[in-house]
Amino acid sequence: MHDTSALVLRRHVILAVDHDDVRTFAGDLARRGFTVTVTPSAEALMRAVADGSPDAVLLASGSTSGLPAAEAVRRLRDLSGVPCVVIAPPSEGIEERIDALEAGADEVLHVGIPPIEAVARIRAVLRRVGPPAGALAPWRLVRAGRRLLPPVGDEVRLTGAEFEFLALLAAAEGAPVDRETLSIEVFRRPWRTEDRAVDSLVRRLRRKLPLDAINSIRNVGYALAVPVEFTEARV
Repeated sequence: MHDTSALVLRRHVILAVDHDDVRTFAGDLARRGFTVTVTPSAEALMRAVADGSPDAVLLASGSTSGLPAAEAVRRLRDLSGVPCVVIAPPSEGIEERIDALEAGADEVLHVGIPPIEAVARIRAVLRRVGPPAGALAPWRLVRAGRRLLPPVGDEVRLTGAEFEFLALLAAAEGAPVDRETLSIEVFRRPWRTEDRAVDSLVRRLRRKLPLDAINSIRNVGYALAVPVEFTEARV
């Protein structure tokens, strides 16, 4: 039997936590722009899915008492068609992985997979299934005239620095961009600890945009919390 406790990731992805390796995996994801929230059990996971509209669910199967991953996936499928990725420990055999896939999991990842590959695979699942019902429509960042066009409402005019900053974040597709990169690309100078130019730029942008449009990632930099599509063409 396997335990299936859970975490919820920004883009509201739910990730099960059952041992230190998976907690480390969750930390790696958080450092790459996902916000992680813990739920204590499979039952709590199901309630979280029922109460919200997550983009995907990640279930981690462990070696303590509780539901096997495949059974948790079946229960999830009875509740929702939300994309599901299973995190499998090294001790788990091919039979368990096949059971999870046949139960309705969209992907199986192994504990210890490089974080950059894990994030790429999760994003690939999200691309395959498309956005969930009610997902945010993307903003459009237009180089001609340095404009940001919201799904609804008036366009936002940007300064050159504001435009370049948002273009960098848009290219990262929700992953954080560090202050060093932002300082070099936007202000053409290396970043120093006492340098507040990037932070000041973010404060100005937050006065023009919804307050939660740009996430601060502690000890890293910034990431977009809303989808933004970039175009060179005039719109």
